[in-house]
Amino acid sequence: MDLLKEKNQEKQEDKTSLKKSNTYLLVDVETCNDQRIIMELSFLVINKLFGRKKEKCYIIKEVWENEEYRNGKYAKEKLAHWQEMIDNKTAEIVSIYKLYDIINNTIEEKGVNIFSAYNVAFDFNAIHKTYHRYGIDKRKDYETSNKLTGLKKLCLWDYGKKIYCTKDYVKWALKNGKLTPKNKIKSSAESLYQYLIENEQFEETHFGIEDLQIEYTIFIASIIQNTLDRNNSLTLNKNGNWRTVETFKQELREKGLI
Repeated sequence: MDLLKEKNQEKQEDKTSLKKSNTYLLVDVETCNDQRIIMELSFLVINKLFGRKKEKCYIIKEVWENEEYRNGKYAKEKLAHWQEMIDNKTAEIVSIYKLYDIINNTIEEKGVNIFSAYNVAFDFNAIHKTYHRYGIDKRKDYETSNKLTGLKKLCLWDYGKKIYCTKDYVKWALKNGKLTPKNKIKSSAESLYQYLIENEQFEETHFGIEDLQIEYTIFIASIIQNTLDRNNSLTLNKNGNWRTVETFKQELREKGLI
């Protein structure tokens, strides 16, 4: 695959302000396997007042009907619930080609200028890997019709550091065992949401339409925390990193604060 098309180039880090009129496409994808082929893509549009304008959940028809993908290690245990979502019309089955048009039309009609996800690099690249799998990137008009490539990216994993890079969060994580198998403090969406709602037992469902609610809460909480710190800026095109909270933890230890 053309890496340029897959990753939309690595855009330079940029800034915007909460005071500006931005419209966000908040996305969560659920993949089938390590090749990042998407089964479910859900999104909601967040307007300049941070209200929800539109929320949608799609199951990709070509993937849903492919036995290899249905049996993928991240998909096979979810099939029954996906079927329930289809039956109760929470999710709609659409072809990848129709979904391509839906995403592009949503961006244009709603005036979206920022693509956001908790781990923005993962979701953005998974979409383009799935586009590639079904030949969408071979379209003659791909470079102009793919509206995602014109968007800047807001990574909530990075933006949320005003919450997880705090003494209170680090002490909470250590107390409640929110650690990776390598004994690193977790800064996942699930852990951050557990902290925000004060429920250490909460578990992400790993269904996109449901996980979007978690990510929207994290987005709003991050805005509030940044605003309280008198920081109205948003850093764009910068990915989150597990080392961020670990570095902060080490700084706290060096100062004798934990």
